[in-house]
Amino acid sequence: MNAARPAEDIICVDWGTSSFRAYLVRGGLAVAQTEAPRGILTVEPGAHADVLKDLLQALPCDCAALPIVMSGMIGSRQGWREAPYVGAPASIRQVAAGIVAWREEGLGPLSLIPGVMQEPAGSMPDVMRGEETQVFGALALMRVDRGTFIMPGTHSKCIEVEGGALMSFRSFMTGEVFAALKDHTILGRLIEEGAASGEGFRAGVLAAQEMRMPGDLLNAVFGARTLGLFGRLAGNELADYLSGLLIGAELVCALPAGGHGVVIGTKALGGRYTEAAALLGRELRAAPDDCVVAGQLAVVEAMA
Repeated sequence: MNAARPAEDIICVDWGTSSFRAYLVRGGLAVAQTEAPRGILTVEPGAHADVLKDLLQALPCDCAALPIVMSGMIGSRQGWREAPYVGAPASIRQVAAGIVAWREEGLGPLSLIPGVMQEPAGSMPDVMRGEETQVFGALALMRVDRGTFIMPGTHSKCIEVEGGALMSFRSFMTGEVFAALKDHTILGRLIEEGAASGEGFRAGVLAAQEMRMPGDLLNAVFGARTLGLFGRLAGNELADYLSGLLIGAELVCALPAGGHGVVIGTKALGGRYTEAAALLGRELRAAPDDCVVAGQLAVVEAMA
């Protein structure tokens, strides 16, 4: 079955592990949006069609009459249907060729964009789902065909692009490790709520810059406890120290000194990465908004 081609009206869905977002797109522009904390982990097996119909009622359109394109973890083995990974290097046409398309009663034609994987010889494999679509969107909106793209999140990505193709990438468990350390270890005992001045974040980033050996990060993480114990940082600065340390460690690894790239993410988290990059002698600029929509349209158009 052929995947849905771009139409005057189309519904774009970004369906991840913890959240759901959908956009009504007219003439290539998102004119309405809805979101909900209904990630794939909240959906019972076999209930995806009904959940999608329910969530799309918030958009001013008939979801049974419009093509629907989806990206993210909804295409994983834990999602609705699996869209097998496309191997890197991956061009937009190769990703588009891997689209899984089908029909469901009460919904328009469904198109599911696959993720991308790499398995270099002698190195560990890596995967991404959803990020590839956002990068293609950033390329289209910025009118470029190369660059380094940083995507903060639970599992952050650093993606290298050449000639419009996703050449290679690396995943960093920055967000998940931060949450685990803060909420489930002794480090959290001294962390206090309250507005921070930024001192802790800057201290963490600069600590990352000083690391030379693989074990240095594990040693520096303990600073979230000892800096508080000895009054070197206030309790409301300790979470920021830990955040700065982990983000800094990621950026030191992802970008060479003096390097530059594009950050795709929320303004709040993207701003922290931009600040950390500047402290480390690197440069990050923010990608345009609506990379998901632009990317989904670009991938579907590549089917033509």
